[in-house]
Amino acid sequence: MSNDVNLFTPLVDSLVDSGKIALKHIKKILGLNILDFNKLFEEIELYNKSKEKPKLYDIENKEYYKKYIFECPIGITDEDFKKNSYKIAIFIGADVNSIRIEQDKYYINIRVIIKRPTGEYDPLTMKRKDFKIPLGYSLDTMEMVYWDVIKASNTHCYIAGSSGGGKSVKLRLILSHLVNSKSKRDIEFSIINTKRVDLKDFKDCKHTINYMSGIEGVEEFLEAELDEMERRYILIDKNNCDDLTEFREKVYKIPYRLIVIEEISSYKNNKEYQRAIELIASQGRGAGMILLLVTQLPSHEIMPNTIKCNINTTIGLMTKDSIRSEIIAGPDAGLEKLKGNGHAKLFDREHDGEEYQGLNISKETMKEIIKANAKQNKRAIDAGTSITPGDNKNIEK
Repeated sequence: MSNDVNLFTPLVDSLVDSGKIALKHIKKILGLNILDFNKLFEEIELYNKSKEKPKLYDIENKEYYKKYIFECPIGITDEDFKKNSYKIAIFIGADVNSIRIEQDKYYINIRVIIKRPTGEYDPLTMKRKDFKIPLGYSLDTMEMVYWDVIKASNTHCYIAGSSGGGKSVKLRLILSHLVNSKSKRDIEFSIINTKRVDLKDFKDCKHTINYMSGIEGVEEFLEAELDEMERRYILIDKNNCDDLTEFREKVYKIPYRLIVIEEISSYKNNKEYQRAIELIASQGRGAGMILLLVTQLPSHEIMPNTIKCNINTTIGLMTKDSIRSEIIAGPDAGLEKLKGNGHAKLFDREHDGEEYQGLNISKETMKEIIKANAKQNKRAIDAGTSITPGDNKNIEK
């Protein structure tokens, strides 16, 4: 009998080995094999008190990323993974700045970004009737990410990040889209072009009602904005409305006003500037006066908490380190992991750090939009149908 067993042993071993090889190939096809995470977790001691380790549940292979999904025992959280992110990145064979660790109920996801989607702003297909601004494509869903500029919970925005992150392109995109999509009866601009370069093309845009370059005269400029805010509130109160949105619906269409200030660090020690911005940040929403501020780093000296706490939307771009990232968007914002060139995160009521690749808009496209808009305005003037700010009182609801 023992001889018979000995005869079958090699055959059984061979079948087992063949089964292992077959299983290995099946897992390879499914993308489940290649890495022995169990061994990794043992080595880095990623387990709970009962020595239970996370188990690889599934792998998703997408065009722009690969996602490892782990089923985790009690006591294991995403923080345990994040503490070991560098070792996990080396194990996976990825740049540590390309991995994202996220908790989804009982699962921990490790998402490895393979490439970022790219896209150009198209004035024809991306034109909208509402006030939502297309910013770029989500790296999670690959759907378009929008900032709703007039939504009360998203009112006021600052764009921040290191040089080369894409602040100028973001600003160009926002203004160009609004010119492309909305009339000056819907929205108008007050622009402070601090650096004198990036926004000069919008000086003669029909949406631009107030414009200055450099830093001299900013106090008078903003004082005029405060006067306008007060004028609007008098009208809103007189017509028994709660805010400009209701006023526009019931009375006539006073345009929303986007107050754009580039490189706010230039006004760091200017108390009159800070007083005006504090008032607009805290009271401007109801009057339809919306701030759009741009800076590399909104430190306390540049953007005090009295301003920052009233700004509901942050567009965070690449930073040099996690300290700067936290100043811009709070703890664990992860802006130091971004790659620059429009790679960004959106923080507002609908998006808690939505990571996306920003749309690009060339200077040529921007100029074409402004030029086309000017032509439309000229045709309206020639036809006697144009509406100027002084004509608003004659507009029927």
